[in-house]
Amino acid sequence: MKPQFNVMHIVLSLECGGLEKLAIDLSENMNQNGFSARICCLENTGELENQANSKGIEVVLVKKRPGLDMTLLFRLARIMREKRIDLVHTHNMSPLLYGTLAAKIAGIPAVINTRHGREKYQRSPFIWNMNNAIVAISEDARHQMLRWNRFDKNKTRVIYNGIDVDKYSFKGRGNEFKKSLNLDSSTRLIASVARLSPEKDQFTLLNAFSRVLMRNCRTKMVIIGDGALRKELELYAEKLGLSKDVFFLGFRQDIPEILSGIDLFAVSSLMEGVSLTILEAMAAGLPIIATKVGGNPEVIVDGVTGILVSSKDPNAMADAIIKVLANAELAKSMGLAARRRVEEKFSLNRMANEYMDLYESCLRHKKAM
Repeated sequence: MKPQFNVMHIVLSLECGGLEKLAIDLSENMNQNGFSARICCLENTGELENQANSKGIEVVLVKKRPGLDMTLLFRLARIMREKRIDLVHTHNMSPLLYGTLAAKIAGIPAVINTRHGREKYQRSPFIWNMNNAIVAISEDARHQMLRWNRFDKNKTRVIYNGIDVDKYSFKGRGNEFKKSLNLDSSTRLIASVARLSPEKDQFTLLNAFSRVLMRNCRTKMVIIGDGALRKELELYAEKLGLSKDVFFLGFRQDIPEILSGIDLFAVSSLMEGVSLTILEAMAAGLPIIATKVGGNPEVIVDGVTGILVSSKDPNAMADAIIKVLANAELAKSMGLAARRRVEEKFSLNRMANEYMDLYESCLRHKKAM
C-alpha cells in the first residue's frame, strides 16, 4: 500500500534524550499507520541510531560543518527531493533554521516545528512564519515561546508528549532489580532518570537524599543517565557520605525493567518541558516527587499522583520523599493515579494521532491554496 505521505523528522542527533526518543517513537507509530517517516540528523547519529534501525526507521546523516553552514541547506534540500518528502517536521532551534530553509528550497509543501523545551531561544519572525504550524509540548512552553518570539499565535498549538504505556508494568513491585544491586527486598529504592547536566540539578537531589538517610537508613538511590557532570556528581555524593547509598548507573536501555523494581521516582530539575522519564515512571505506577517548574505541574497532579516542591529546596524535597515512603497506602494510591493519568492524557497513540491530524491539516490547507 502506498504511504499516505512522506515525513522527514529533522534533529541534531540521536544521542540519548527525550526529544530523540520521541522522534523515534513517533516515526515508528507513523510507519505502523500507513505513513512513511524517517529521521535526518544534522550533526551525528548517536547511541539511539541502532534503536531506530531496529524499528525499521531510516536514519539519514547530513554532516553539518562548524559554525553557520550554508552548504547544508542545499545538501539537505537535495535529500528531501530524492526522498520525495511531503512534510518536514523539525525539532528545536537549529533544525528549525536549517530544515525550514532547506524545505523551501526543495519546494516541500508543509513544514512544522516542535519546541521541546522552554529556554529563552529566539528566531527571526521570518523563519517562524515560514512554518505552517508551531507546536509546544506544554502550555507553559507555549507561553514562553510566545513571550520571546514574534509570530502569529494562531499557528501555535500544544501537543503533550506521549509514551508507549504498555511497555511499563505496574502490577506490583518486582525485586529482580534490587537483587542485581545486592539489595534485599525491604530496601526502599528511589530512582531518578535524566541527563547529568546543570538544568537537571542532581546536586539538590543528592542533598535531599542525604537528609532522607538521616531519618530512613534502609533507603538507597539509583541515578540513571550520563552527561558532563557525572564525575562532579559522584564526587559530591562522596563528599556527602553517600558513596554506598547512591548508584550511578549511566545510560541504560532497560528502563521499564528497572522501574518495576523502584519504590519512588524523584527529579530536581530547574527547568522542564514535559519529561518523558516522568511519564515513564508514572506508567510504571510510581509516585513522583518533582520540582514545580515548566510543564511538571501540567503532568503531575499535586497530592494525587505525586508531590511538587520548589526547585533548589533540598529540605522540601526530602520532606516529600519521607512523607511518601512512610505511608505505603499513599504511595500506592499515588502510583495508581499516576498510571491512570498517563493512560488518559499522555499515551503515544494520543500524541501520534494529534501529530498526524496536524500533518494532514497542513497539507490540506496547502493544496487548497
